[in-house]
Amino acid sequence: MLFLIAPAGADPLAELASFSAFKEIPLEKLAGGAVQSARGPTMSFPRGLAVENVYVVRKPLAKAAELHQQWSPVRHPELKVFLHGDLSGRPRPADFQKLASAPAHGAVKSFVAATQKLGSGATELQLSSAELKMWASGSAPALVSGGALPPPVGGFWSAVLSQRAQAFLSGGLSRLPGYEMSKEPIRAAEEVARLLKESGKVRGQFASLIASTPLTGGRASLSPSAYWELADIEGQATVTLGASYYRPGADTWQAVDGQYYSSGGYYVLLTFYQLWPVKIGGQDCTLCWRGDLISAASLATLRGVERMGSGTTMMRETKKSVESLLKDARKAP
Repeated sequence: MLFLIAPAGADPLAELASFSAFKEIPLEKLAGGAVQSARGPTMSFPRGLAVENVYVVRKPLAKAAELHQQWSPVRHPELKVFLHGDLSGRPRPADFQKLASAPAHGAVKSFVAATQKLGSGATELQLSSAELKMWASGSAPALVSGGALPPPVGGFWSAVLSQRAQAFLSGGLSRLPGYEMSKEPIRAAEEVARLLKESGKVRGQFASLIASTPLTGGRASLSPSAYWELADIEGQATVTLGASYYRPGADTWQAVDGQYYSSGGYYVLLTFYQLWPVKIGGQDCTLCWRGDLISAASLATLRGVERMGSGTTMMRETKKSVESLLKDARKAP
């Protein structure tokens, strides 16, 4: 029989239940490697959707936090993240050189074709007017390529990503140009604000962290771990920019990871984590909660069963990511 002993002065299960969708937590199943998933609060924001996951890492808190910080989806082909790169505080186009080795998957070929059609009419790629003009002018330097991205395509996206990463790291979301492909420009800062407004309990639970990161409209008192990725989203490769912020504590650990730019698929994605130390069967373990908030154009037109289906799909994908992390955790010393 498994049992839980909470740290002195803390009740992780009660705290988790106070802000999450999980009121009954099957600890024995979680300790055995299961992941419990649920929809988050229903949003009046038509582009917004929230899902949650709870799970147990059978490692002490410090080790579990380290695993979350260092984990990379690239090691798991089923997650369809082709490339991942870390960024310094002053990103340059050269920091995206890995794009030159993009694999020749159908999703990458679709991304190349969509890029090469820029300027010929409507596009689903999410860019500003200035970025569209940069493609039309051919002013971005070509990227030497040995992969599936032709040099002009790789060079263009290296320039777009470096400029947007520089803007974010120098001044937060408000410095980012909007997506200006339609009549109504979409701005990352406004999308994040709407998602947080619709998620009151999560916003309250992470208030201190939110106030300390420019990713969520706060001040830049925490240092980011910045990165970029190339991944398959709904059959087309997409380049994204993200940043993670961590707040450790003696009895808990919090983090927020935000993908504040995406060339397609969604506008912004926020992922919050909270970890608590617990003893299960006499072993030091970590109880983990993950909450994902996403804003996507496709959600705005969905109602009823279709919207429920999107929530189910997102739960399945986030659960798959958690299961991959747990697989790596079991192998870790």
